[in-house]
Amino acid sequence: MNRRALALVILVFVAVAAGLAAFKYWRVSSMIAAAAAFGEPAEAVEVAVVRSTTWQAETNAAGTVVARQYVTLSNELSGTVAQVYFRSGQVVEAGQPLLELDTRTERAELRSAEADIGLARLTVERTTKLVEQRAGTQAEVDRARAQLAQAEARRDMIATAIARKVLRAPFRGRIGLRDVHPGQYLAEGTELTTLESVDDSVFVDFRLPQETAARLAPGAQVTISGGALAVPAPAIVRAIDARADETSRTVRVRAEAAGPGDALRPGEFVDVTVGADAPRAVLAVPLAAVRRAAYGDHVYVIGAAARGEKGPRAEQRFVRTGPVVGTDIVILEGLAAGERVATEGSFKLRQGSLVQVVAGAAAAGGTATASDGKAADDKAVDGETGR
Repeated sequence: MNRRALALVILVFVAVAAGLAAFKYWRVSSMIAAAAAFGEPAEAVEVAVVRSTTWQAETNAAGTVVARQYVTLSNELSGTVAQVYFRSGQVVEAGQPLLELDTRTERAELRSAEADIGLARLTVERTTKLVEQRAGTQAEVDRARAQLAQAEARRDMIATAIARKVLRAPFRGRIGLRDVHPGQYLAEGTELTTLESVDDSVFVDFRLPQETAARLAPGAQVTISGGALAVPAPAIVRAIDARADETSRTVRVRAEAAGPGDALRPGEFVDVTVGADAPRAVLAVPLAAVRRAAYGDHVYVIGAAARGEKGPRAEQRFVRTGPVVGTDIVILEGLAAGERVATEGSFKLRQGSLVQVVAGAAAAGGTATASDGKAADDKAVDGETGR
């Protein structure tokens, strides 16, 4: 190949390469221009206003339901069971007979004592008449009266023994399980069953750390929940133990809950919520507004659109959070009342992201054009300000 042919080939190759480069440049420029025509996409999010509220630090404790009155029933005297008058779980009234031991021997002795009383009374009457007729002495009258008093005392002792062999309910309450039957011999002091009072109110015993108990006083209100309670119920602190437990350094507290007495059984477990500090003013935002990250909790604050911008932009703001209260979370530091924060859809945001404020489930979708975002944001702001 001569020099002219080689130069021609090189010239053709350069021309083709230049043409391809020009074509590629035109394509890229066209795409950039097309993208610029659409504008920066805006992320659709919902917003909520940072609001002021009152918050009180709380402490939770495990409580035990305690009946206002409770006792373990047992027999005072030994003997054989003659009658059982109660059923397991029965509600009995105060003074109602529950169990009777065999008293046939005592009743026979009681009849003998009553006969002796009758004879002693006749003797007193006769000796008194003899003294009136000057046929007897006063010493005989005194002796007859002493014998009458002894016979009456013996009768009373036997009647008391009979009464002690009849077990009666000391107060209105619910009987525990029955495990005694007629014909069974019972030694003195045998535990028969339990009796728990049935009242509209019950006691709840729980323990608190000594620091928290020091700020509590009788009359303070706590809240009980869980167990058989369908909804939380208030309770009033009635007493605080005089000393702390040396092992756990906790103090026993007793509260009274009026109303749920029928729903709660003695010995059941309930949750007790106690205010551990005085109420204070704090800020709160919906829980969905706070983003958790290894470098700290943060929210995205949505301010007003800057001049020349097509919509507001997101500002990442680090916050210090408190406890969760319902669907809100307490903000202790990092925000001011009245600011707007992104809630639903905030996971799509970054520092400086263009934002379109929407309502409802639309925030779960994708992005919107900047022009649409501007219009929607203006509409949302107008709705919040009441214009």
